[in-house]
Amino acid sequence: MKSISTTIAAVFSLALSYGSVGITHSGDSVVTERFTYTETAAHRLPVKPLGDTRKKSFIESPYKLSWKTDGIILGVAIGTELIAYSMDDSRTPLTLEQATSFTHRNVHWFDRSATYKFNKNLMPLSDQLGSFALIVPLSLLADKGVRKDILTVGTMFLEVRRLSVNLPTIAKSGITRYRPYVYNPDVSYADKVEKDPGKSFFSSQSTAVFSSAVFIASVFSDYHPESKAKRWIWAGSLAAATAISVVRYETGIHYTSDLIVGAAVGSAIGYFIPKLHKINKNQNISLTPGYSQGAYTMLAQIKI
Repeated sequence: MKSISTTIAAVFSLALSYGSVGITHSGDSVVTERFTYTETAAHRLPVKPLGDTRKKSFIESPYKLSWKTDGIILGVAIGTELIAYSMDDSRTPLTLEQATSFTHRNVHWFDRSATYKFNKNLMPLSDQLGSFALIVPLSLLADKGVRKDILTVGTMFLEVRRLSVNLPTIAKSGITRYRPYVYNPDVSYADKVEKDPGKSFFSSQSTAVFSSAVFIASVFSDYHPESKAKRWIWAGSLAAATAISVVRYETGIHYTSDLIVGAAVGSAIGYFIPKLHKINKNQNISLTPGYSQGAYTMLAQIKI
């Protein structure tokens, strides 16, 4: 009834305002005045908007490749690759006297607990778990949206993979830090010098597994922002990466700080590479190359 009354009132008001005639007397003559019509809110009838009845037949891609963005990222990846392979990572082998002189007290208290660890039997398992974690991102292919954007997502993972390998390699070549088991007096001299004992910092495996874990969770979340499963994807991925890092710790190969730094670097790589490729989101994160004082620079701006 309310809508009918509103309609009748509007029509009636329209008729009066458009056709009404005012009569005034001026002596013996009669002057007629016709009012001009002016549209008012009362004349506008309520119209129910028509919604978009089109149905999306596919998941829209949240990412896109860019000559600028990918040129810079791939350029950095290639640059770090060249640096990693050009660095001399050879070291003078530890003598028996040197190897036996290391003690637990030589290590900072935060990392000292790792010097009591050494499990040679866990090392093959640790390596296998690390290798498995690197192929887990293939599980994203089960998603229809990812399969549709295989070139874009594949390029992003290639960038993640190269950076997560090159950065720890550069650190290991440039920084000599003896592994925890070198400080363990219960470990034989042969075991102490068997495999690159001076390349502890920072953990390449921790970097790799966390970069993969965060990459998987980020990509899934971007394709399915409303999915309730994404919290479980995040929790499961990070838990798996943490478990693999703990196994690495138990072998006596890495200190706690090695694993933390690796986890932080890997997580940053796995998170920011997808964000740099997001459609209409690149204004929050930007990379700008430059040249200053005889050196090439890279400015990263993040709007929070």
